[in-house]
Amino acid sequence: MSVFASCADLLGALPAQSPHCPACGTHAPAWVRVDIEGLSIVTHDGDLICPRDRSFGYTPAPAPLVVVA
Repeated sequence: MSVFASCADLLGALPAQSPHCPACGTHAPAWVRVDIEGLSIVTHDGDLICPRDRSFGYTPAPAPLVVVA
């Protein structure tokens, strides 16, 4: 047994992050929250803003929209 921590021990000490975006649920393992001027914005890779980020006013439609022909 070694006095020094193994790589597996160090990886276990880090909190695990879900590979899915918390805003839209798509598979985006590199998602991060970026704080810009008081807004907490969810990005999928640090550059691509999540299309369902509520910081920009996204709200799900309460009912399907009816198309009138």
